[in-house]
Amino acid sequence: MKTGKSLVLTALLAVMPVVAVQAKPVEKPAEKPAAKVEAKEITWDELMPAPDQKVIDRYQAGKMERADVIAYLDKLGQTPVEKLDKRTVRIPGYLVPLNLDKDQKATELLLVPTMGACVHVPPPPPNQTIYVKYKDGIKVEEAGYTPYWLVGALHVETNQSEYTETLYAMTVDTLEVYK
Repeated sequence: MKTGKSLVLTALLAVMPVVAVQAKPVEKPAEKPAAKVEAKEITWDELMPAPDQKVIDRYQAGKMERADVIAYLDKLGQTPVEKLDKRTVRIPGYLVPLNLDKDQKATELLLVPTMGACVHVPPPPPNQTIYVKYKDGIKVEEAGYTPYWLVGALHVETNQSEYTETLYAMTVDTLEVYK
């Protein structure tokens, strides 16, 4: 036997009009393909801040001592260009491996502007060396002697290796021999 509450509920359901409800599929907005970020081709000069014109004028006028010139150039070499942080860039250079696996592939390297730069002392200034991570790894046959084009996101970040300090790092998307 049905209780009072269940009788009322049954009666209400019996007299209510039957409405068919059909769920409509939710339309997703058309997915746009991820915008390909255009790599800005840069030169090594762009990784160093512009020199102060007053310092240049003092130097050209012969009003700077040799030690002051060296100290100023050292300061420039220790200064990154912040506006390049997180920019996708394309830059040429020479690779020097920092690690090698059993197949002689490196996933961590230094990118330097000139041939054999990290083999000779002193190394390039910190803002003229890029710490590189390349997940696919590359077999560097002639370390520091084959030029490459690297494309990837450049980051202003300090890294220290046994060879040098760097003020930039790059996670490489593509790498190809320089032609």
